[in-house]
Amino acid sequence: MKRLKYIIGLLLMAATTASAAPITVKATMDSTTLLIGEQRIIHLEVEQPKIVRLHFPDFTENNLLAGGVEVLRSSRKDTTVIKGGNLRIKEDLIVTAFDTGRYELPPFKFEAHEPGYSSEYLTEKIIVDVVTIEEDFTKAKLKGNHDIYRPGFNFTRIFHYLSFVPLFAGIPFIFIVSVLFFTRRKKQAIITFDTIDRRTPQELALSSLKDIKEEKIWEKGQDKKYYTQITDTLRNYFLERFQISAFEMTSNQIIEELRENEDAKLVEDKINQVFKLSDMVKFAKYQPSKEENEMSIVNAMFIVQQTAQTPQKEEQEGASDGQQGEKSDDGKPFTLS
Repeated sequence: MKRLKYIIGLLLMAATTASAAPITVKATMDSTTLLIGEQRIIHLEVEQPKIVRLHFPDFTENNLLAGGVEVLRSSRKDTTVIKGGNLRIKEDLIVTAFDTGRYELPPFKFEAHEPGYSSEYLTEKIIVDVVTIEEDFTKAKLKGNHDIYRPGFNFTRIFHYLSFVPLFAGIPFIFIVSVLFFTRRKKQAIITFDTIDRRTPQELALSSLKDIKEEKIWEKGQDKKYYTQITDTLRNYFLERFQISAFEMTSNQIIEELRENEDAKLVEDKINQVFKLSDMVKFAKYQPSKEENEMSIVNAMFIVQQTAQTPQKEEQEGASDGQQGEKSDDGKPFTLS
């Protein structure tokens, strides 16, 4: 009997010691500078006693942290036993942003529930800078300042201006004749307007992808249409940006063709993810998860951002085309890539 009481006493002492152990929470980010459309990882880490029930932040209903910074997905919790019998629990959050600026991420809140009371633990806040692709203006040819030019009194200039008086006087006459001429015509002239979209391939693609992202038709069970819209937008962008017949190629042919381009090679893994998952959805009736649907549109926007045409790239490609033209003059066949 005494031995049983002794064992129970030891167990109560161990529970009391574990309960008194401090709970520490922290949140760190691998880099607080984020390129627009790029992904970063926020590491959440907790050290706690075993008997404590600690709840991590939940982003299932609202994945927006602050401003334009949003959580794409979270990893599984990794639990290890550390010195003293306490637990160390880790979780990673994959975040991204599509609007530039400085954002202050609020502290992450962890809730602990123990017998008899509940408490909250907060991490430090994180400052994130979202930037865009910077252009190199160091090679620009800038002219220096000029002195202020003050023109003097000039009779020649006065006569030059007076020569326009007859022209302005004849404008009412021309207007009246034109009105009479066009009103007497039996057939009216057809008025045409320039409806050509003057936006760059990058701007057109990003605008289309943002509309697809906001519409979220995959939530209505239209996965096939969702991935068709994404890949058609990328095919049209590849056609304009890299001059390849993307609409006449299979997914594997597009990947092989773009593998020879230095810009496209940097995002080859994301091109593989979007097109191969799209083929599985459209031809194998694969049912993608919410995380896969969100990841596909993010990767598509990242592909366009990273391969977008800049003034520096246009200058390099122009020089490359000139070299190919010079080779054609030597009797070699002229080819377009």
